[in-house]
Amino acid sequence: MKKVKVKIPAKINLTLDVLGEKNGYHEISSLVASLDIYDEITVMPLKEDIISLKFYGSPVYCETKKSNAYFAAEAFRKEFSSGGVDIRIKRNIPVAAGLGGSSADIAGVLSGMKKLYGVKKDLGFIAERLGSDVNYMMQSGYAVISNRGEQVRTVNADAKIYVVVLLGTKGVSAGESYRVFDELKKTYDKSTDNAVKFLEREDMENLFGVIKNDLQDASEKILPEISYSLSILQGFGKALMTGSGSAVYAVFSEKGKRNAAYNKLKKVFGERVIKAETVKIDIN
Repeated sequence: MKKVKVKIPAKINLTLDVLGEKNGYHEISSLVASLDIYDEITVMPLKEDIISLKFYGSPVYCETKKSNAYFAAEAFRKEFSSGGVDIRIKRNIPVAAGLGGSSADIAGVLSGMKKLYGVKKDLGFIAERLGSDVNYMMQSGYAVISNRGEQVRTVNADAKIYVVVLLGTKGVSAGESYRVFDELKKTYDKSTDNAVKFLEREDMENLFGVIKNDLQDASEKILPEISYSLSILQGFGKALMTGSGSAVYAVFSEKGKRNAAYNKLKKVFGERVIKAETVKIDIN
């Protein structure tokens, strides 16, 4: 096989329950969904025993050899003694937004190299070392991620959710968000289990009524811009933050209403506004 191409979709957190601390990290339970925004990864073999990696599209804010995509290629080569590889990544998923961009690149590299070299072994043990939600990003669709985010339980649901995403002008690190979360000492009702039940029943009204993100208050304190973005989207429907931010999104059960909201927001916020919908694709 001379070339492998892989598409990895973005994700949103429909719920994010923070359950407490264990062994130095926060345990979570989160209902996640894939969106039809994709990073595109192309993997080709090289005669030279090196990793060649190039990014296109959304900017990368670190040296290539210090990127998570490069670390993923190194980990795969070390585990399977594979040869040189040329990796091209077209980044369409906004970075530092809570949409899974960095994890998508890790997942794409691992999935692409697995196909390129005909590896049959499950790569979950590598994915867990590289990022808490990479296991999920190597599949797609609806799922509940738990523990640190590395445990994945697929949710069998066909319901379509339409979203408008409003990107922030800055990012919020997950570590900082969890630190402020601890300082706030707030308690929140758990929502993931109920959200899954409503999703499986395609009861969108009740689903949209229970979705929420326990990190939202903390990230709003760190970056007040998030509060402003949410206030804008709440004029169109239920809105919340994904991940630790700074992107926020509004949910719709009807494509037409989503499109109407997008058209209005686009006139004001331009490229910071994205329209998308939930998807499930075959990655592996």
